[in-house]
Amino acid sequence: MKLNYYICLLMASVLSIFSACSPDEYDLGDKGLTTDDLVEGIAYTITHDSENPNIIYLESKLGTGYTPLWEHPQGRSQEKKVTLKIPFEGTYTVTFGVETRGGVVYGEPATFEVSSFCAEFVDNELWSFLTGGVDSEKVWIFDNGSYGYAAGELTYADPSSTTEWNNWTANWDPGKGHTGDDGIWASTMTFDLKGGANVRVHSESVSGTEDSEGTFMLNTDSHTITFTDCDLLHTPSWSDRSTNWRRDLKILELDENHLRVAVMRDNSEGAWWLIWNFVSKEFADNYVPEEQPEPEPTLPDGWKDAVSQTVSTTIQWNMSADVPFDWANLDGSLMNNFTAGNYPDWATPVAELDKLSMTLDSKAMTYKFALPDGTVKSGAYTLDDKGVYTFEDGVPSYHIGGGDIMFFANSDNQLRILSLETIAGNVTGMWLGVRNGDKEEYVAYHFIPNAAGGSSTPEPEAVAVDNGKLVFGHLETDKNNFRIELYNEYGSTKDNSPVDLSALTFDYSMELTFSISGLSGDALTKEYNAGLMYTASGWWPSYSGVADVKIKGDGTYTVTYKPEAAVNGAIVFVIDIFDIVSDIADLDAVKVTIDSLKVL
Repeated sequence: MKLNYYICLLMASVLSIFSACSPDEYDLGDKGLTTDDLVEGIAYTITHDSENPNIIYLESKLGTGYTPLWEHPQGRSQEKKVTLKIPFEGTYTVTFGVETRGGVVYGEPATFEVSSFCAEFVDNELWSFLTGGVDSEKVWIFDNGSYGYAAGELTYADPSSTTEWNNWTANWDPGKGHTGDDGIWASTMTFDLKGGANVRVHSESVSGTEDSEGTFMLNTDSHTITFTDCDLLHTPSWSDRSTNWRRDLKILELDENHLRVAVMRDNSEGAWWLIWNFVSKEFADNYVPEEQPEPEPTLPDGWKDAVSQTVSTTIQWNMSADVPFDWANLDGSLMNNFTAGNYPDWATPVAELDKLSMTLDSKAMTYKFALPDGTVKSGAYTLDDKGVYTFEDGVPSYHIGGGDIMFFANSDNQLRILSLETIAGNVTGMWLGVRNGDKEEYVAYHFIPNAAGGSSTPEPEAVAVDNGKLVFGHLETDKNNFRIELYNEYGSTKDNSPVDLSALTFDYSMELTFSISGLSGDALTKEYNAGLMYTASGWWPSYSGVADVKIKGDGTYTVTYKPEAAVNGAIVFVIDIFDIVSDIADLDAVKVTIDSLKVL
């Protein structure tokens, strides 16, 4: 009986040893893992589905204390078990790693074979869109902005917002040629499904030509694409802006005609999505743009009453002496945004243009044009629902600027309202236009209303300032400046500004008067430069002055700003008194108030 007992004990031990060779979980305890530990068959397994050998299962056998890190033919994963659907026969590589307390550890790559083609795995419209289908190929080229999809070869997207398949928003669409290499328009990227998923990249640039070939894997569930042995087609000089041009690249849009792929910029410029835009070459070669209706100016509700009556039904409109003319797009938007004193030499306005007037009586429907040289033209007029004035007895022409810039109407004696300027609901200006020959633009004339027939210059609009919310002091500690802050997107006034940003809308000028008191030490007697810093919403126009006013002791000072273009809102609105802080004996005693803020 004793002998049988020892035989049974020995057999149990042997069975225990064999059982330990293929555990459900490979328990390494607290051991620090090395590459040698991460062996296929022990730390993880690669198995084929019993019914469909093109389905491969990758499974970690490590405990829950380790996060798996898979690199496989269809990208990267961190799940304990990963299912791959490989449509094409071939030899494929898997690399398995884990996160440990000491960092990431990877094992040696392992391979597996797929010996058959599985058509159902490429029976997805994305495969067909990209390649043209099984046994076919499709050539893609950069989008040059002419096909109704992207504005050019590259678009930007903010990584802090959602950027996924058919769910993303462009942060900036800079247009054709942004990457700065005209050679790229001859580049191509060809995908095919001829015995495998193959890709050929022909990259041209001003510095030369490069060809590469490889394979790709499309993940239709996660909408990603992975390249092997070649990179996604991109402008060669931009290669250093990302360290990943191959693996798990996000497909944001894909249909029969266009493709958009996102690559993360990870260089010193900071993380940002670079969206590379492509169209199929066949589509581009046969593209005929749809005929689009010609753009037209859009006028605000109630515009007809606004231009027909202010104090009375008779309104004298005088050409603006400061900004008398410009050119405009067909939608009425100004092309140059000229401002007073900032016309180029070739377009310098002539003198006394405010004496060129158009008087309209909306009750009698009569008009009178009076020119600075004494010419007068009058008659009856009509105004249609599109803002087109027709002057039955003609419009006189007049030289208004440069060598040959003229005020005139078209052959039908018509001028069209392009846009209106308003302050607090009141019309303060009107742009009239006449088509500039065969060009898709207007010559635009700027008129100011004067119901009483007096001065043509509108009164500035006062903007309220809550001095209780005004922020001032040594706000930039790395500089020796005293700052008065009304609004700063990056400062404390972002959420508590003393001024309503919607009121900061002006074309001609801004005048700000402030008082400062409590200066002490050398700051009480020395003279300092003060400058306005103003950046409008959209980052343009932007101004940073250094000597807009001289500050000498306690007192009241005024800063005037004439922008280079129309201003709408603000990103930064501050006044800096330069190099004064170290001269102020008691900084806490300094007080500032905004006495008035006016815009025009």
